[in-house]
Amino acid sequence: MAEKIVQPMVPPRQTKRSFPFRLSLRYKLTFPVLVFVSLMLFLLFRTTYELVRDLVMERNEAKLLAITEVFADTLRVPIVLGIQHDLQAHIQAMDDRADVLEVRVENPYRELIATTRAFTRFPPDILKESFLGVRQVSPDTYAVGVMITAEDRLLGRLLVLFSQMGFAEDLKEIFRERLLVAGFMLILLALITAGVTWLAIRPLFHLKDTAQRIMAGDLDARARLYSSDEIEELGEAFNETVTRLATSLERLKSRSQALEESERKYRLTVENASDVIFVLDHQGNLILLNAGFSGCSRGELLTEGLALFLSLLSNESKEKFEEALDDVEKTKEAIMNIPMTFINRTNKEETHYLANLTPVLDFRGELKSVQGAMRDVTELRRIELMKESLIRDVAHELKTPAAKFQMVIDWFEKEISKDSDKGKYEKIIEILRNNADHLMRTISSIMDLSRLEAGMDHTTKIPLDIHEVMNQVYRDLLPLVEKKKLEFSLNLVKEPLMMHGDRDMLYRLFVNLIENAIKFTDSGSIELESRKINHRIRIAVKDTGIGIEQENLEKVFERFFQKTASAKGIGVGLTICRDIVALHQGKIWAESEGLDKGTTFQIEFPIM
Repeated sequence: MAEKIVQPMVPPRQTKRSFPFRLSLRYKLTFPVLVFVSLMLFLLFRTTYELVRDLVMERNEAKLLAITEVFADTLRVPIVLGIQHDLQAHIQAMDDRADVLEVRVENPYRELIATTRAFTRFPPDILKESFLGVRQVSPDTYAVGVMITAEDRLLGRLLVLFSQMGFAEDLKEIFRERLLVAGFMLILLALITAGVTWLAIRPLFHLKDTAQRIMAGDLDARARLYSSDEIEELGEAFNETVTRLATSLERLKSRSQALEESERKYRLTVENASDVIFVLDHQGNLILLNAGFSGCSRGELLTEGLALFLSLLSNESKEKFEEALDDVEKTKEAIMNIPMTFINRTNKEETHYLANLTPVLDFRGELKSVQGAMRDVTELRRIELMKESLIRDVAHELKTPAAKFQMVIDWFEKEISKDSDKGKYEKIIEILRNNADHLMRTISSIMDLSRLEAGMDHTTKIPLDIHEVMNQVYRDLLPLVEKKKLEFSLNLVKEPLMMHGDRDMLYRLFVNLIENAIKFTDSGSIELESRKINHRIRIAVKDTGIGIEQENLEKVFERFFQKTASAKGIGVGLTICRDIVALHQGKIWAESEGLDKGTTFQIEFPIM
């Protein structure tokens, strides 16, 4: 079956991203550890180096200061005795040391009294100020100054310039050697960390390999992990998930096969159906049709869509169909037996159908599409028209002699009124008049029912407030209800209830229901009420009459059904009510708890 199908939107399949370079997980775990340890070792070595250097330099300065103080003690005697030759010999002996660059002796007035160099190497600021202690004057040179005293008497100042060539470099070299050892240990630590990490995450690689096998189609593949940790638990959960997915996949395959078989049967059923079956999506597009009609092929109707479909309808049928579609969209309820007349575009012949519209809802309850089925009732309609024509003709022919019979009764009653003995004829005249009225009502009911069931009754639907019709019925029938000594109440909601309807038909509907309630209620009350429920108008006609058995709640709407054999009428009043409600796309049903417990007739109409 070649039909127009709307393909669902399917997102594009996600393709596997390819990377030119992929870094293993074990390196991702090892590298941060290596960087962190390297940084910590660098900071540790730097701090240690600075600390050791400061300690060594402080110790070295203390040693130089001690040497200078000891040498200053040897210079007291030559300075006190004023023996210049001995003083010069002492400082020359000091200058002979390998680490001494210059020795200088000053008197208390900072005047030079002895030196080992003709041109001093001391910085000018040390010579000008009263410098005492130890000062580094260059990376490899230290100046030391001490006081020369004897028995609390100041004899002068001793300045010594020491050379510490290579001391700092030797210290750095020692640390470089230690740093190389630390680097080697760091590399060894990285390798050990990588190895331990590899052993720890090795089950994950096995899990990855298993997943790749499953993706390749091997649904029997399972991850066998024995790491005795969370990864093993992950592997067990993974295996359980794969098992459930495999089971679900098998079920899905079975259901898909069953669905395909069901779809095949459905397509065969639709193709071979005698009715015209179609589907409209939520935008009003014709997406499925099983056969052409009215001179158009299925392909033409699917191509040109709903516009061509509607153009084949008569004006009245087009209006009914569009109104029914709107009601289905608003109420999301099915509408049955819509009379539709199609005009063949070739020979202009009329074909009559009865259409059913059923809404299809999605999981959110929103309208997804509307399914329609049209049954050709042209021949049935022709037979019905013949039958209805015969019934109308017979009823019309009966109506004339019945009217004449009523006229004779009126004439007879008028003539009898002149007779002084007229009392003995009053009972006969009453029987004749009641039967004549019953005959006229029967003829009128048959004609009304015939027109309604044939869909021939003219309807003029306009926007109206159903409360206006109900108020009019209440006013007109209140005297009739009170005459039978019943209570009559009208309970309406405050807000107007607007709908599209034929005022005269709706009036006839409520009159029939109220008269039916009066007929079967000997005492108690009759109530007429209105409500609004889920965007629908709900009208109820309640009585406290004889009630209806459960098995008869649906039969009461059948033609010629009577509650009792002695009941007045011929049993078509509720049938007429049913047809009037159907012409307004509504529904009617009866409710009763049983005999002698009253009856409620519920009517629903779509709200405007």
